[in-house]
Amino acid sequence: MGVFAYYVTGGRFGADPIADLVMWGSAAAAAVAAMVVATRGAATLAWMGIGYILCAGLLVLETPQLIVTSLAFALMPIVPRPHESLALGLTIASGSTLAFRAALPYVL
Repeated sequence: MGVFAYYVTGGRFGADPIADLVMWGSAAAAAVAAMVVATRGAATLAWMGIGYILCAGLLVLETPQLIVTSLAFALMPIVPRPHESLALGLTIASGSTLAFRAALPYVL
């Protein structure tokens, strides 16, 4: 995701705040999810990262970003499930997606 974010933004950070939010934010969220998997960390953080990626892929721009959304779905079977419950993981991801979307006007 980092390479794709670099390609889309031209390697510049800060030139387009929306592209930064979608691409670089998704790369950072994917890195957090990968760190949770590697260190067997808190599953809630990974599912919040997936929620951010879903928000960036589906709700920030007018058209859904297929590659960003695909990243979220690719991470779902890899990250640990909170309390061994897929339903709880999906609830955390959905809730964080809505929370990130609600906070978006205050960030931009």
